[in-house]
Amino acid sequence: MIKLNILLLNPPAEQKYVKESRCQHRAAVFQSVYPPLTLAYIASLTRKENNVLLLDAIGDELSFEDVRNGVKNFDPDLVIVNTTTPTIDNDLRVIEGLKSVTNAKFAIFGVHATHFANELIKFPQVDIVIRKEPEITAYELTKKELKDVDGIVYKENSEIKKNPDREFLDVNELPFPAWDLVNLENYRMPIIGEKYVLLATGRGCPYSCTFCVSTSYYGKRFRCRNVDSVINEIEYVKSLGINNFFFFVETFTLNKKFVMDLCGEIIRRELNIRWICNSRVDTVDREMLNAMKKAGCWLISFGIESGDQQILDNVKKGIKLEQSQKAVEMAKKSGIATIGHFIFGLPGESRETIEKTLKLSKKLPLNFAEFYIATPFPGCELFNDIKIKNYEEINWSEYEYSHNVLMKDLNLENVRNKAYRGFYLRPSLILRDLQLFGLRYLPNLVLGGIKFLSTI
Repeated sequence: MIKLNILLLNPPAEQKYVKESRCQHRAAVFQSVYPPLTLAYIASLTRKENNVLLLDAIGDELSFEDVRNGVKNFDPDLVIVNTTTPTIDNDLRVIEGLKSVTNAKFAIFGVHATHFANELIKFPQVDIVIRKEPEITAYELTKKELKDVDGIVYKENSEIKKNPDREFLDVNELPFPAWDLVNLENYRMPIIGEKYVLLATGRGCPYSCTFCVSTSYYGKRFRCRNVDSVINEIEYVKSLGINNFFFFVETFTLNKKFVMDLCGEIIRRELNIRWICNSRVDTVDREMLNAMKKAGCWLISFGIESGDQQILDNVKKGIKLEQSQKAVEMAKKSGIATIGHFIFGLPGESRETIEKTLKLSKKLPLNFAEFYIATPFPGCELFNDIKIKNYEEINWSEYEYSHNVLMKDLNLENVRNKAYRGFYLRPSLILRDLQLFGLRYLPNLVLGGIKFLSTI
């Protein structure tokens, strides 16, 4: 069997971007980017029967010329490209530039590519668009004729063809990501500054938040990995010299039994890891948080979104303000640091509701906060309220958390800057973080904060 040369590419960009499944935004307060989990999964699936090169131009800080030279030297047969909404125009320009040095087919994937597959396949530099989660589809592109690969739109003799959708995959059947093909020195855990990886503990989200694209990509049914599989992956990553993890899933705490069993096994095996996770304020309790702390969790991320209950109801968040207060306080008592995520400009926003959110962000005993401007990403319900007539007339780079594309009557860029400065430039917060983290990580906290605040 002839081996193909497969290039897996995260294209270069002028700024650092987080580009992983539903996450598609500029590096924010921690100025860190994610290790390329999806590309590493695809590499693991395809490497046994092919020659695989993984280039994360953002993480490796590669220029277009660097990537261009890499393509010329590797001479790929197929290039699989990670794309997002705010980077799509740049990603397409990169592909167009690379077409001049290779005869390879170019396949793109991502939430944006999924939503606009029919539009993107019309671009001359795009040969294949992968819809929804890409791993198995990408693997089959290396083994089957295009007509037999579910989940793609493609060109054949200038004719556009669309194959049937692919069923969602079994998360327990994916191999471990090929992290040995990634220079993990370039990815550092926020605050502690040590190497880390993303570890997916499941996929899918049963909630209906109107600002989130997750369900359009991974579906509404939560697919949880089994504990043994996660433990085995932790041990594999530790063999690479990595002890820090981001348990990457829409809501890590959705299934309490899974969380308790996983934490119990981490403790029993004395794995001695440190990890962080995403959560919802209505899916935690003290028993769970205490177990998580004992198992090595040091930071938990809560989507608090707004200080106004009506706005939370408008976007179908499904939480109460009192639950945010309770969850953050419980995490604090358990010794776990917290980061709260807030969004300005959601439906129903006004100057009065903005003030409520600003006050709540400082009232809660949070250690960190991220502030976003509501962005109608293709694939979320908010986007459906926008009437797009011509795809190519949209400046997609503005569809990003630091730009206001929904509520022009409110200066949300200034509101966001005010929120960051008001939250972080408080002596009480500095004292709180010192009490939790001690002096060891003070330089990282201060330097990171100065670097970020100087950019807003």
